[in-house]
Amino acid sequence: MGIEVYEQAGGAVRRDLFADEQNGIFLTDAALLESLTKERLMPVAEQVQAEGWGWVDVAPRATYADLHQFQRMRSKRREPSKAEAKRIAKLEAQQRKLQDRLDDENEDMTDEQAQTMQDEMDSLGNELEAFERTLVVYPARGMATAGAVVSLDHMGGVIVHRGLLREGQAKALREQERGGHSANDEAEHGSGRQKAKLTISEKLVKRLSAHRTAALQAEVARHPHVALVAVVHRLALRVIHDAHYGLPINITANPQDRLEQYAPDVAEAPAAVGMRQVREAWGKRLPSDPDALFAELLAMPQQELLSLVAVCVGSTVTAIASREDEAPAAALAQAVGLDMHAWWTPTAAGYFDHVSKAKALEGVRAFAAGEVNRLDKLKKAQIASEAERLAAGTGWLPAMFRAPEETQADVASAEPIGEGQADAENHEDAHATA
Repeated sequence: MGIEVYEQAGGAVRRDLFADEQNGIFLTDAALLESLTKERLMPVAEQVQAEGWGWVDVAPRATYADLHQFQRMRSKRREPSKAEAKRIAKLEAQQRKLQDRLDDENEDMTDEQAQTMQDEMDSLGNELEAFERTLVVYPARGMATAGAVVSLDHMGGVIVHRGLLREGQAKALREQERGGHSANDEAEHGSGRQKAKLTISEKLVKRLSAHRTAALQAEVARHPHVALVAVVHRLALRVIHDAHYGLPINITANPQDRLEQYAPDVAEAPAAVGMRQVREAWGKRLPSDPDALFAELLAMPQQELLSLVAVCVGSTVTAIASREDEAPAAALAQAVGLDMHAWWTPTAAGYFDHVSKAKALEGVRAFAAGEVNRLDKLKKAQIASEAERLAAGTGWLPAMFRAPEETQADVASAEPIGEGQADAENHEDAHATA
């Protein structure tokens, strides 16, 4: 949607003194802009609805808070058909040919020719990404319940968040999935399961587990009942059974908020940002004087009190690991339905820069097998950068973030959604600009 459409509909525009076609233009009728954008997105919503989703909403500017209320049904990548595989291989071969020419120092070309080739590379990349989106599939039994939100990204491109579930729908789907597992699962899969090799460093394990801790804190804060169970569990073990087991809940209420020592980037992670904002909001509301605070809490409705309990308990959770095969606070994570897809995205700085070339290529093989041979010829820093790009939108997670059963099969599940969750944000070919 261009400015002309907005103005033809009666929208007011304010232009700066030095405004040109791209800059210094302000659209002042927000309601009209919202209405026109929704109208622009409706055809996309109808296409998404035709995929078989139970519902599709149009939200031009879906925020983190908007998406956070949903949980997510997990997707998986199907194998391409012979025709699709042939087309993908052809596109990748064209990409490699262009890349080799661009990398050839002996190639004599002008800047315009180089830009033209780069544009061709981008076009081929877009087509490959479009193919990858068609290979993402969801369990049919869950699609009739789950839905999607059609929105715009910060650049004005159309983006579709698929596989979203409201709380009640998510719970029903989890119950359905549990009932579908046979008692013979372990017999079928467990005996043949080999113990995973420890292939990442202790430093990276702690870095990743810091992100898992932040995510688990946020999830516990969202589940007051689980938070209360965790507190009572800790008290009962100590008071009733005189036990001193190591548990993830520190009843002395020491906030575990120094995770940056393990992961310098965790402070900006969605989970940490969310927890910080919630704690600041409660801090502004509650008096610091002990007597006044007690009186405030005594008068507080039980549901609000439980919400506060959840925030406080969540802030004490610690789940730092030293080995790749460790899973601290596993029962707590299971109780809140922790899914790291909602809280962590694979990047070069956050993962691929810190593993060996072989380990990085092992990850790429899981989400972009056709790219492994090309990446194998690159330097490690280039591989890390390419791996980040290729991982976007695939939902891939390193082994220590995946549930044990996921090493055998992708199971439909409903888990919380976060702003950075890559596997749900499928950019469409269409673009809209205000």
